[in-house]
Amino acid sequence: MKSDPGAHLAVHAEPTDDCPSARSGAGAGAAFGDPLSDLPETAQKLLLAAKRIIATEGFGALTLNAVAAQSGENKAMISYYFGNKAGLVAAVLDSVIHDEYVVSRDRMRDLDPEQRREQLVAELRHMSDADDEFLVFFELLPHVLRDEVLRRRIAELYKWYWNAKLEWLGVAGSNGVLADADLLGLSQILSAVIDGLALQAAIDPDVDLSAPFRVLDRMLAGAFKLPSGAAPVDAGAATSAAIAGRRMT
Repeated sequence: MKSDPGAHLAVHAEPTDDCPSARSGAGAGAAFGDPLSDLPETAQKLLLAAKRIIATEGFGALTLNAVAAQSGENKAMISYYFGNKAGLVAAVLDSVIHDEYVVSRDRMRDLDPEQRREQLVAELRHMSDADDEFLVFFELLPHVLRDEVLRRRIAELYKWYWNAKLEWLGVAGSNGVLADADLLGLSQILSAVIDGLALQAAIDPDVDLSAPFRVLDRMLAGAFKLPSGAAPVDAGAATSAAIAGRRMT
């Protein structure tokens, strides 16, 4: 059962007497896997307005008045759905390339191992090409690193990202899978590929990323055997199959 849509965004704000959605009791991260289209229309408009402001004008331009003007919504709705500016920033952080991950997971279903590897590289390329989303992420990052609450928040988000990539590979996303050092290491490397190449593209929009992704495809082909099908794979069995398939020297 889904949590209250308002709580989907407000779980990051401190509960207050004037923010009923922040008092809903939804657990942090409970809705990471839900599409943002499930949010109320007003909440979507506010969130997208905040992301546009950050991407085009920078974090310093993000004010409640600016978000209200950009979205065409009453400023009071920001407090209702997000609690305060800190809650809004946390929700923006949660939403960066969120739906792209969900759609990519669906595209990876029911593929054989060869198709899965090729599609994995295509999905990583798609993620790195999400220019506006990464501009928001890079703009927020310095503030995240100086804010202990947001820093812990993004640490949890990365765990969700790692699980999502393992789901792409046909491995069940669970804490048990992330406890496996090799599978965790693989998902961390894939995240580093996305982040690093997206940063290069942000610095130089004309950079050609075809070569690194071509090399990555060759590396994956020589390193791991990927499970086929959409059925969840036992973490231990998946690890054994993956490690047995290594051919790197």
